[in-house]
Amino acid sequence: MLEARAQLLQERLTSLADRVMEIRGLVLIDPNGLPMVSTLHSQNLEEALGAFGAAAVGQMARAQADFEMGPLYLLHLAGRDRQLFVTPLTPEVALLAIAEAGATASTVTLHLLGLCREILSVLQSGNADESAAEVEERA
Repeated sequence: MLEARAQLLQERLTSLADRVMEIRGLVLIDPNGLPMVSTLHSQNLEEALGAFGAAAVGQMARAQADFEMGPLYLLHLAGRDRQLFVTPLTPEVALLAIAEAGATASTVTLHLLGLCREILSVLQSGNADESAAEVEERA
């Protein structure tokens, strides 16, 4: 069941990366920064991005608490050569994206938030399937 969900998530990430040329890569990470699903084809880049993403999500949580910001949905870093986007989805999953420096941040953000809805749908459907399986096991 987990393999099926991973395949669905991989398809969603690949689809967006293929459709939006400004997005160079996408990766889903766990709270420790370990890559779960990725469109990047470099293990070193996945690990570096995962470590950065975990630290960024931690700092976002701290900013949320320290500055009473309310729910945070996106961290955007713009550099000369690339842009990074970090989007916490659940306490267990965050989405990271690398985009071209010239990409319009608002356009990339809209695409990423749309992808977030799709990812959450896959994750929630998996949780519902797991709950149903637990009920069947008890019966």
